[in-house]
Amino acid sequence: MQFIRQKWDIARIQWVIWVLLFGINVLNLLHFDTLLQSMGYSVIIISSYMAIVYGNAALLIPRLYMRQQKLLYVLLVLILLIAVALYRSGTSWWFYNTYYAPKPQDFPWTSVFGALVSSVLIYFTSVLFYIALRYFHLQKQQQVLEKKQVESELNLLKAQVQPHFLFNSLNNIYFYAQRESPVTAAMLEKLSQIMRYFVDEAPKDIISLQTELSFIHNYIELEKTRMRYPLSVSVQETGNTTDVQIPPMLIIPLVENVFKHGIDKRREDNFIDISIENAEQKLTVTVKNRIAETGPKEESGKGLDNLRNRMQLLYGDKSSLKAEPDDVLTYTAILSIPL
Repeated sequence: MQFIRQKWDIARIQWVIWVLLFGINVLNLLHFDTLLQSMGYSVIIISSYMAIVYGNAALLIPRLYMRQQKLLYVLLVLILLIAVALYRSGTSWWFYNTYYAPKPQDFPWTSVFGALVSSVLIYFTSVLFYIALRYFHLQKQQQVLEKKQVESELNLLKAQVQPHFLFNSLNNIYFYAQRESPVTAAMLEKLSQIMRYFVDEAPKDIISLQTELSFIHNYIELEKTRMRYPLSVSVQETGNTTDVQIPPMLIIPLVENVFKHGIDKRREDNFIDISIENAEQKLTVTVKNRIAETGPKEESGKGLDNLRNRMQLLYGDKSSLKAEPDDVLTYTAILSIPL
């Protein structure tokens, strides 16, 4: 509700400013024209201002200047300013000739230059307007990030209730299971390691890639015990992955998505191929699996959407996540983050 209220407040402020400018223009023109004539000219003037402000701040700057297309940006700004100047002069001339001129008047080309100078001044105002919008946008992102951090800390506190008691209990069960059922003991050991990861590593801002891969290995081994047929697992590492540091829980959503939507337990040829590559100061993680015949053919669930949101907060536009079917049989997810 606070975000919706803030968004409405920004829109209201803009409308109030435009209405005030309209009123000021009408009052200034009343010294020379009638009320209706002043209002008509004011509509033309304010609409030309709005075309420059929103055309530059909402379209040209974010889509061209911020994407390093500066030459095209300058060219389109010039076209915008000239077009608005011609619109303002031409519309004012038509309005006066149509409703108020005692006889038709020639087009005042000199007024185009005056309108162009005014347009240039409004252009600089539009730059300030974009900076203000950017500030509000960053402030909103900061609020979202702070809210997510508070929620994460609360969830972490909930997950850490008596962790030592739980680990001690698992160790006791492991001790007895080791004598009666070595397979059960091995599963308990992997489960204990996974839970220690959640308690000790997940709260950190950054961990080693090898710690994350060890966690993923334990996760896959536990998931394999639920399957009727063997699962083919391949993990390949390219480049220096020993010293790489990443945020925790960044890769596991890709693997988790495989077991949720990409494993057909009736088939004997399920596979998951994981490729980790460190090259050109970028870490690329590729996860490929067979598509379950009974499952969806496209990305599903909220796990990957949440991962995209997290990557956007951590890396902005420097990261990417592509997840889609290669064909009717295989599905590939590719995560790329800067190092």
